[in-house]
Amino acid sequence: MNKLGVLLGVAALFAARDASAEALVRRALVIAHNGSDDPSLPALRFADDDGVLWAETLQRLGVETTLLVDPDAATLAGGRPVLAGARPPTPDEVKREVARLRAASLADDEAGRETDVLVVYVGHGNTDEAGRAYFTLAGGRLDKSSLYADVVDPMGADYVHLIVDACRASGVVGSRGGQTDSAVLAELRGMLAREQLATRPSVGAVFAESDDGETHEWSRIRAGVFSHVARSGLLGAADINGDGQVEYSELGAFVSASLQGVKGLPARLSIHAFAPTGAPRRPLVGQAPSGPSIALSTGFGHSRLSVEDADGRRLADVRRSEDQYVMLRLPEREVYWLRTPTSEARVTLAELSQDLLPELKPRELQERGPAEEALRRGLFAMPLDKDFYDQYVAAAGLVPVDFSRAFPPAAGGDFVSRRFARSSPSPLSSWEVGLLGHQAPLGLSAFSTGPSLSWRSDTQPHLYYGARASYSLMPVAFEGIRTHRATVQGLLGLRDGVRTPLFLEAGLGWGVLGVTSPTKRMGDPTLLTTHAAAGVAGRLLGLKLRLAATVAADRVTLDGDDQWDRMFGLELALRR
Repeated sequence: MNKLGVLLGVAALFAARDASAEALVRRALVIAHNGSDDPSLPALRFADDDGVLWAETLQRLGVETTLLVDPDAATLAGGRPVLAGARPPTPDEVKREVARLRAASLADDEAGRETDVLVVYVGHGNTDEAGRAYFTLAGGRLDKSSLYADVVDPMGADYVHLIVDACRASGVVGSRGGQTDSAVLAELRGMLAREQLATRPSVGAVFAESDDGETHEWSRIRAGVFSHVARSGLLGAADINGDGQVEYSELGAFVSASLQGVKGLPARLSIHAFAPTGAPRRPLVGQAPSGPSIALSTGFGHSRLSVEDADGRRLADVRRSEDQYVMLRLPEREVYWLRTPTSEARVTLAELSQDLLPELKPRELQERGPAEEALRRGLFAMPLDKDFYDQYVAAAGLVPVDFSRAFPPAAGGDFVSRRFARSSPSPLSSWEVGLLGHQAPLGLSAFSTGPSLSWRSDTQPHLYYGARASYSLMPVAFEGIRTHRATVQGLLGLRDGVRTPLFLEAGLGWGVLGVTSPTKRMGDPTLLTTHAAAGVAGRLLGLKLRLAATVAADRVTLDGDDQWDRMFGLELALRR
């Protein structure tokens, strides 16, 4: 009875833990303002567009979002649904929304639910006559004191995450920031510095700057560069361990990798990511609900992909390494444009939901000057791979994500593309040289080993065909008998099943079995032979490896009876 009580208690603890994990509520306040209260600073062009895209991104990720924005005529003409409930970014509206969020967080706390609130600001950063830093609102300001006293601290949430793109702009590629003297930069940086957050263990911050304190916006993507990269990361491009969540270390590493190749601008962009000290691995966003999604696996023949809507708004970008799995969640649109550096395709929401993707066709590239060319060539030029991530985390002092179960998420949305391999210039094929070991044929109590050579090629992203040849012999004779076995088989298999690097394959073909002893030699050159294997493919120390558990069966005649001779074994192969 005591044992039963202990088991029930343990089960209750696990159930409570799981219920607690599912009871996390995420909300967001997005503040976006084009205007400036400083006559020397021109109005921004795309802060309002960034606000709309931030709201759509967070809603797609399952975050209850409020948008405070004063859209210009061009943004209003877009008719985005999130604008229907938007309110102006005034100090009064900010306080009103903070009070609502506080009440909601306290109600959740009483109901036993955890709460996270994301606060996103896009607009002008500046300093007043006394040198105090502030962010511009419509008819007011948000300085360091009011940012924490009126926004962050009263939230009542378990954790607050700040994402800031404070800026100014001019021209096609404009700078975003206040004045550039060192005192102004120190004040702006101090509003979100690690030291400022140290006394608030439940608050984290992410923001970007450059050597002169400015970030940038780009007319080609109609958004701020940092905001666009950060949104792409949260939509899945930064999820390096594939658990469906994006932590500070992942977002920081992704933004850093994406900006690494940008050269030719007046100053180099850099990222600052300060996770809450009370929970260094607290995700900014979690598993996304069902919705439009694009899965990029090893069958996708392009390392770089951009997704735009029919109005030319860039929704997401990703640069992936060769074998990297990425699941991109997309804000809902009726039409998407998928673009690589050399090709593009138009895809409707209906086609995406029905798994029907057209071929990517050649596209034209246009040059628009040195600054734009620097961004076009350099932005997203470097993939976020494991090596870059490890180096970034070590340099930034962040806590790394858990790689012990680094497989793609089990759930990613209703509209998941599975036919990108058909958009590739050619099918993905590979040669493998392996070493196999299995039970000796004919039921002998011995071991056989030898080489194998395989070729596999995709027909669909998860389906492949190929051929396999193998030879094995008993290295040690059993009672003077030694067997030799050679096979040639056709293969058919499935890989990346359930969005993991697992595979399952079967083969059928012809084989030769020989038996030698000191006094005689016998053989059967007409074997019907079968092959089945299941295992995992991946990288280890930079090598592409494939490890499989195998079972082979030959149709043999023993003592006048036809029967199947089964052999269980293992195979380790090196992929080209």
